[in-house]
Amino acid sequence: MRYRHELKYAIGNHDAHIISRRLSAVMRPDSHGGVYRVHNLYFDDMYGSAYHDKMRGCLRRSKWRVRYYNGDLGFIRLERKAREGQLTYKESAPLTPEQLCRLRRCDFGCITPPVSPLLASFLAARAVRRLRPAAEFSYVRQAYTYAPGDVRVTLDSGVGTGVPGLAPTGILELKYGSFLPRVISDILGGVGLRRTEMSKYCYVAGYERSMKPHAR
Repeated sequence: MRYRHELKYAIGNHDAHIISRRLSAVMRPDSHGGVYRVHNLYFDDMYGSAYHDKMRGCLRRSKWRVRYYNGDLGFIRLERKAREGQLTYKESAPLTPEQLCRLRRCDFGCITPPVSPLLASFLAARAVRRLRPAAEFSYVRQAYTYAPGDVRVTLDSGVGTGVPGLAPTGILELKYGSFLPRVISDILGGVGLRRTEMSKYCYVAGYERSMKPHAR
């Protein structure tokens, strides 16, 4: 299991453009082509644990999502992303387009034995904690990689633009292994980044929660 450091920053369009030019001079586009649309279907339990654990800053937490890229339903992955302190790791398992369609309707019966350990954990979370679809949205990503330090930098834009009344925001994510090379820290240190703990899921889910009528 590969653990990495992960830091997030809010970033404006002007600074994102500057950083993108600088990063492209020293880093490579990632394996998905560098610029693409990311589509996400996030799950949460009946307590809203993924949302509230993130908002409270719990040092040990995890979340479930389905993800695919550029509308390509030939490459769909169920992912569990977990954090332990300042380190994160991710596990994934493939899904079919039919399974995605049924999971959107909260039909977990589409996952049948035999299953991988990750899918078994997903089904257990459904049975014990009433896991269900919680938010679905997409955004445009620019992604760069740098082999020394196992560095990955992503610039995500248009988060929330598909939700009426929700202003778009830009998020820069920095991930690296045991060390961060000086050349990368120098690039990122030269512009006005604002550290944030807000995840894209919480950004969208928080808006959707605010729009729901209060229970009486």
